[in-house]
Amino acid sequence: MNRLGQPPDDGGSPEPIDYEEALRDLLAKRRRRRFTSTLRRVADPRPSSPAQVMLLGLALALAGALIPGIHVALLFGLGLLAFGFVSSLFQPRGRTVSWRNRPIDLPPEKSWTHSVYYVFYRRNKPE
Repeated sequence: MNRLGQPPDDGGSPEPIDYEEALRDLLAKRRRRRFTSTLRRVADPRPSSPAQVMLLGLALALAGALIPGIHVALLFGLGLLAFGFVSSLFQPRGRTVSWRNRPIDLPPEKSWTHSVYYVFYRRNKPE
């Protein structure tokens, strides 16, 4: 009964909330989100920086130079070293400016070189 003494009509009254079902849905959504974020982080085989590529190139070049049977690894290692160096030139870099005697880190400006960089390297922070 409402305050006028009339029974509530079924068309305007809200449905009661099933808290158990809502909690189950929320937990399932969190589980899925955690699984996909873990999968996204694990399944991406790209390196996160040019330094990793250059370290792999250095290791291959040294192995190819020291082990007589795999001289092809020397060529691949030198190629990876060159690729890592060139791609480090494309790496997005922010600027630090001073405003009211406080340093402020500005994000890098969007450029085509950043798009090329993110084709080969994964982002450290999701955007």
